[in-house]
Amino acid sequence: MSRFKPATRKQAKARIALAGPSGSGKTLTSLKLLYTLTGCRTVADGIERIAVVDTERDSADKYAANPELPGVLDMTPEEAGGYGFSKISPVKYDPRQLVELIDEAANEGFAGFMVDSLSHYWFGPGGILELVDLFARNHSGRSMDGWKQVRPIERAYIEALMSYPGHVAVCLRSKQRYELTEGSDGKAKVSKLGMQPDQRDGIEYEFDIVGDIDAEHFLRITKSRCDALADQVIYKPGADLAHQLLDWLENGEPPADVDWPKALAACSSREDLEVLWQRAQRLGMTQKLRPAFNARGQEIAAARKTSLAQAADIDASEEAGAEMARRAARMAGATPNEPPGQPRGDVKTEPAAQVTEQPPAEASGRADLAEVTR
Repeated sequence: MSRFKPATRKQAKARIALAGPSGSGKTLTSLKLLYTLTGCRTVADGIERIAVVDTERDSADKYAANPELPGVLDMTPEEAGGYGFSKISPVKYDPRQLVELIDEAANEGFAGFMVDSLSHYWFGPGGILELVDLFARNHSGRSMDGWKQVRPIERAYIEALMSYPGHVAVCLRSKQRYELTEGSDGKAKVSKLGMQPDQRDGIEYEFDIVGDIDAEHFLRITKSRCDALADQVIYKPGADLAHQLLDWLENGEPPADVDWPKALAACSSREDLEVLWQRAQRLGMTQKLRPAFNARGQEIAAARKTSLAQAADIDASEEAGAEMARRAARMAGATPNEPPGQPRGDVKTEPAAQVTEQPPAEASGRADLAEVTR
């Protein structure tokens, strides 16, 4: 039976990355998109459905409504003069702490998750680059050893973002990229290569929609898995873009319900767990299911340890029995499967006793003397 199955389009959640320089509108655009994607209409809806990790010195607050004013919670963002959302402002940017925040937001049921900006988890205090330096100092200063320790941490927070059970939007700072080249006159010159997100190379591969926003607030779609949005240039994008994206995301079969306790109980090896974990990733369920997966993994490990111990006991018992048989055989002058009296290659035999001062004829008549005297 083939393990390949017909591909089926399924509904999904948005994975958006917006890069741009300061003042381009990354934060406001992300809020607008998440408001529409999560179905928010009022300020109260946004507070309940959208979680923001603000690393930009509380810059997101500039787009927030004041929920303490009378009637604001029931107003639209246009009426209230700002958006509703819940936020946290970390002071350290350790990606392991970001994983904890992602899990917390997922467990609290936020339908949208936003990081403004993800660049700080690359170059900021406690971020990836700082962790590489820290681990390198602990390994004789070799940068390669530092990256060896940090790569799993980096993969973990990216995986946590991608498996979030709701829509995700991240902002990325952009910086001008330069290259030193040789001019026609043979002299070195610096060439501009355009803007580049301040994050690790290849981060764009993780997202469905990637766009660059310039200082004039034009969004250029640089990567899109949605054909209708590919290569578009949009001025001050907002709800219209979100509706196009939502139509594409909802075009497919709804995710099938999974009896997770039953599926986990059916796993009997780490390989089975890995296959099921990939399914949980596709459904955005890893945050909620991580404790159950960890518990099942410990059960499988414990069962394997017990099985190995039992196998070792059996081997030891069989070896002890075999050793007893070998000893008995040596005492009887034979080994198992050997005819009695046949010498073993690994058993020392004493040299035949020497008969001295014996006439040849008499000595020949006592050929078994040595055996008898022994």
